[in-house]
Amino acid sequence: MQDKHPIGPTLSYAAVQGTYWMTICVSVGFAAVHLQGLSYSNTELGAILAGGNLLGALLGPWISSRIDRDPSFRPSFLVPVILALQALTLIAQLLFPMKGLPATLAILLYISFSLTVNSINLKLYVDCLTQGNTIDFGIARGTGSFAFVLISVLLGILVQRFGVALLPITGLALCVLQLFSHFSLCRFISYSGERSPQAAAASSLSGFFLRNRRFCILLAGTVLLYFSHNTIFNFLINITEHAGGNTETMGWFNAYIAALEIPVMLLFSRLFGKIDVRKLLAVSFLCFVLKSAAVAMAGTIPTLAAAFVLQAPSFALYTAAIVPYVNSEIPYEDSAKAQSLMYTMTTVGSVLASIVSGWLLDATSVPVTLWICVIVSAAGAATAFLSLRQKQKPA
Repeated sequence: MQDKHPIGPTLSYAAVQGTYWMTICVSVGFAAVHLQGLSYSNTELGAILAGGNLLGALLGPWISSRIDRDPSFRPSFLVPVILALQALTLIAQLLFPMKGLPATLAILLYISFSLTVNSINLKLYVDCLTQGNTIDFGIARGTGSFAFVLISVLLGILVQRFGVALLPITGLALCVLQLFSHFSLCRFISYSGERSPQAAAASSLSGFFLRNRRFCILLAGTVLLYFSHNTIFNFLINITEHAGGNTETMGWFNAYIAALEIPVMLLFSRLFGKIDVRKLLAVSFLCFVLKSAAVAMAGTIPTLAAAFVLQAPSFALYTAAIVPYVNSEIPYEDSAKAQSLMYTMTTVGSVLASIVSGWLLDATSVPVTLWICVIVSAAGAATAFLSLRQKQKPA
């Protein structure tokens, strides 16, 4: 099929990714800083992070399943609705800027609605490709990491100086930017409103699991890998302080880590386009384990910075490879569910990390928590390797 718009969709999807990941930086990346600034303990903030991630993990696949099966559930309509819900939670945070039930619920819901948007963004990406457009996912996702770099540095400096009240204000501005980027992408996608043959063939969630058992093994391995990954990043402030830094240092770390991802994502198609994505994923699984071990061994800011170099061949390589892998393995009629479930497993890993690691940090220490993560990461890599032994075949 001839490419209708050779550049426009990639630019628009890059804007979608950029504004989305800036929002994730505010809602998740600075969640621990925000909650600690309101006097929440590690266990309490872990529970709030877990609740927000869990709700997002439930909403994403449910919405994606409805999109696959119900033509009235248009992605182009759903994003503005979810962004409006995000804005309401941010207004609530401004109205109740102290520890208590209103702040707890507002921050929890903000995290969940922020995460849910990505399931729809991935569906919009698949639909854009299906309708004859081209999107370089690596470039778009790399733009997301670059945007994460910029806002992380800025927030690290400003929050250190002016306090956590700045975070919901920033979140509101990003809701507006996300909306404009969403409208820009939707110019390249049309929906008839009629039930297509693909929608008729789409399976329910339970049917999807039965038809794609090997894919489910990958989902399980991803949960364990991201338990360790999200322990590091949900509680980065604790790890940074243990190494001798502060909130501003954490902001720089967020930026530095995201900057390491950018070359891999931007150049993914050019450097790795002819390599089997299963091999690339296998490399990333191994590097997740190595990164966890390196972070656990790091005790100073320089050694921690050196450990995070492994972010490039672990998270960045996985992120760039997993979307084309899922597209190649799963039929279009189930594409929204598959992409959403894969992303949701990273969220489930974050839920477990928030609950278990939050408790571990209060009950033990940063080093003990990180070495437990190394063991879990190794188990996740071993599980995920099993799913890549042969090409996925529906049951």
